[in-house]
Amino acid sequence: MPAWLLSVAFHFVLVIVLALTLRAVPRGAAVAPSREVGIVLTQHFRGDREYFQDGDGQNDSQSEAGAPQNVAAALPSESEVSLDTLGALPSSASAADSALDLNSLLPSAGGLTQGPGRGKQAGGTVRTGVFGVSGEGFRFVYVFDRSGSMSGFQGRPLAAAKRELIASVRDLSSTHQFQIILYNEHPTFCNRNPAAKPRMLYGNDRDKKLAQAFVEGTEARGGTRHMEAIMAGLKMRPDVLFFLTDAEQPVLSLPELARIRRLNESYGVAIHTIEFGAGLSSGKLNFLVRLAEQNNGKHVYVDVTRLPLKGKAAQDAAESSSASREGS
Repeated sequence: MPAWLLSVAFHFVLVIVLALTLRAVPRGAAVAPSREVGIVLTQHFRGDREYFQDGDGQNDSQSEAGAPQNVAAALPSESEVSLDTLGALPSSASAADSALDLNSLLPSAGGLTQGPGRGKQAGGTVRTGVFGVSGEGFRFVYVFDRSGSMSGFQGRPLAAAKRELIASVRDLSSTHQFQIILYNEHPTFCNRNPAAKPRMLYGNDRDKKLAQAFVEGTEARGGTRHMEAIMAGLKMRPDVLFFLTDAEQPVLSLPELARIRRLNESYGVAIHTIEFGAGLSSGKLNFLVRLAEQNNGKHVYVDVTRLPLKGKAAQDAAESSSASREGS
């Protein structure tokens, strides 16, 4: 057979085979047989198993106990599903009762503090003060002037300062800390070991007795230098610093006030100032007013001529002050 005839026959057969192959492949997506899909619920109750199928609302089988069941009957009704969310939460009355029960298990404020009605606990902190100005916190520093001028007016200024200071320390409990700085030209600290570096004391009985002996044994003498004592008190980083002086001179200069303010920006100490003066206050914006205003504190003026004398008069005044504080 000639070669060209053999090639024509071969290609003809190949075309026939390809045509048959292309006709055998289905065009478009294959159609899958449709199947019905349903939901079957299973319930287990006391060893029985029940099957529920959707459709006509009736189960297509029976439970293992042999009793036919209805899907609607197996599910909770609408009234059973709805809940009163307010009723699910504790009422204000029950919450108050819980708080009262908790408070009954905790010691009262009066049991944690000492002093005639001045110290009041609040979340572990205590509020105490001197001469009507008070502060709240855990750590307190008292910077009190003991220069020679505090012995004037028959010793009234120093005697009153001692009484207020000791009463304020009595407000503290053992969880609170304090330090007392009595100063003239130099600061003097209340320390168990006078040669040791000054540190904070605690409001326990031992340190309170130490503080009382330290304060009562102090005499007024010498000149006045405010800055060194205030800076020493600030560096102990108390929550509250009480600063008391009767000195009109020397005053803290504006640069010194600015220096205190800059140092206190990182400490956040509330500096309360108590100014002793003779007669009515002049109302001037002096360095004590500025010191308090610039450091989140309050200023109070005390007329030393109206302070009680020593002895019985001082005792009567202390009892009267104690009674008024209890009443407030």
